[in-house]
Amino acid sequence: MEYSDFVDTIIKENKTVLDKVEKSELDRLLAEIEKAKTIQLWSIGRMQLSVRGFAMRLKHMGFDTYVVFDTTTPCIGKGDLLIGIGAVSNVELNVIHCAKDAGATIGLLTAHPENEHGKLADFTVCVPGQIFGGSAEVKSIQPMASLLEQSLLLFTDIVVMLLIERNKIDIKEMHRRHTNLEGIGNVFAI
Repeated sequence: MEYSDFVDTIIKENKTVLDKVEKSELDRLLAEIEKAKTIQLWSIGRMQLSVRGFAMRLKHMGFDTYVVFDTTTPCIGKGDLLIGIGAVSNVELNVIHCAKDAGATIGLLTAHPENEHGKLADFTVCVPGQIFGGSAEVKSIQPMASLLEQSLLLFTDIVVMLLIERNKIDIKEMHRRHTNLEGIGNVFAI
């Protein structure tokens, strides 16, 4: 295959995954984010890349957001939301149990809502990208969980756009909340 063939195929794979997300599951995720006191995000491996990007944008929009195990992450409890991304390992299962015991609401973005993690969650959003090669997953020419990882990054960016629209968030305000320690923050100061 040539470069352009890979581009076409990978974009089609991601579109197929994203088109399969159920609107009712997406609506629940949006509502839970909007009402949470704090939002804590959790994943491991490459999927944590989308977690950090999602956390940053939620912070930019004014949501009180943290990444689990960062040194500044507070305790979680009633009224808080844990969003697990991927949610297939025993490590993630332990985090879910701890958050549930503390009274937090648990939401998972996962290709496998039927697993033990999904059964413990208060709600799930099925993003069915390839991770194990199961029959319910969208198959990929890419290795391992690459499709799911990409789809989750795109999905969380789409969630950000929906939250911006639903809550009439001013993009200029988001720029003002962006770190100014990179030396480019003053470009956005309006």
